[in-house]
Amino acid sequence: MDTDNDIVYQTFKTILDKNNFKIVRIDEEEIITIQKDEWIGKVSLYNIRKEYQRDADIQEVINFSNLVIPRVENNLPDWDIIKDFVYISFFPSDFDFQDFINKPITKDFHQIFICQWGELFYWVSKQMLVDWGLSEQVLEEQVLENCKKALNEAELQVNMVEDHKLGFFESKDHENLKASFLSAPNFKEKVMLEFGFPIYAVIPVRDFCIIFSEKDFDYLSQRLGNTVIEEYTESGYPITIEILKITEEGINAVGKYEVQK
Repeated sequence: MDTDNDIVYQTFKTILDKNNFKIVRIDEEEIITIQKDEWIGKVSLYNIRKEYQRDADIQEVINFSNLVIPRVENNLPDWDIIKDFVYISFFPSDFDFQDFINKPITKDFHQIFICQWGELFYWVSKQMLVDWGLSEQVLEEQVLENCKKALNEAELQVNMVEDHKLGFFESKDHENLKASFLSAPNFKEKVMLEFGFPIYAVIPVRDFCIIFSEKDFDYLSQRLGNTVIEEYTESGYPITIEILKITEEGINAVGKYEVQK
């Protein structure tokens, strides 16, 4: 990382300096270790850098940097208060998940648990479970219940491409959870009437999910490639360029688009 000529890094560092944080090290994967007093954390600028390259809006970098401060200085409330705000999210597999609770879904991405509190998202760690006095099973049961509710509140929209159906979700309160709707326990119930089941999906980024039926697989899978790759390469929160099949047994990759070099 050429930190001297990196406007994203320099903006981030300036805000940290003003709030008495220091950058301890930057590893080979460009994960930045930051410290304030006894607190030590890790931050990646990968996603916000992609957003800046796309939008050239330095305010996005400033807003991101300012979010680091309340992540340290605000403690999350007790489980009885926070339990209605925990959800599933997806994240690329090539990441050191450390203490964060996760499991692989496909070769390309893992499932994590997140807590949405105010405008911030926190990854749920094993230490957080200890602090809450909670088992992982209880956490997962609550997460699935919350995801079920979020999907129930979302609207399934259908567009026609010639005579073929494309589905996507509109969610006023959970834009960032659209991809992880695939793991909601009521997903089959939500899509069955319009698309049947099993069903196929692409989730290049966390706020983008397109679904289509088995009978439309050959037609639509061939035509979605450019859109999937564009979203994946240009958006700030990529997940996968795989084509996914959702069955009673879960989510599996059945193909993958190729990014042209």
